[in-house]
Amino acid sequence: MTTPNPNSLEARDIANHLHPYTDALVHQEIGPHVISRGDGIHVFDNDGKRYIEGLSGLWCASLGFSEDRLIKAAARQMQTLPFYHNFAHKAVEPAIELAELLIEAAPVPMSKVF
Repeated sequence: MTTPNPNSLEARDIANHLHPYTDALVHQEIGPHVISRGDGIHVFDNDGKRYIEGLSGLWCASLGFSEDRLIKAAARQMQTLPFYHNFAHKAVEPAIELAELLIEAAPVPMSKVF
C-alpha cells in the first residue's frame, strides 16, 4: 500500500479504528477498503466500484441498504422513542408488536421470542 494522505479516511482508520476478525498488523500495512454507501443489496467503495454485499444480513442490514420504506419507518420511530432496553420488566410497543409478528410467522409453535 502506498502511504495514504494523513487526513484520508484510510489513514484515519489505520490510526484509530480496531477491526474485529482482522489481523491488526496486516491492517496497519494494507489499510481498509472504505465502503462509502449502500443501495439495495449493493455497497460502493470510495472509487464508486459496486459490490454485492453478502455479510450484512448476518447483522443489521438483512433487508438491504437505503430502502425508502425502512428509512421512513425508522424516522417515525426516532421521533417517538429511538431506543429503550427491555431489562427489568421494561417494554416498548414496537418490540411487543414485532414479538407477536415473529410468533405468528414462526414455522414451529413458539411461546416467546428474544
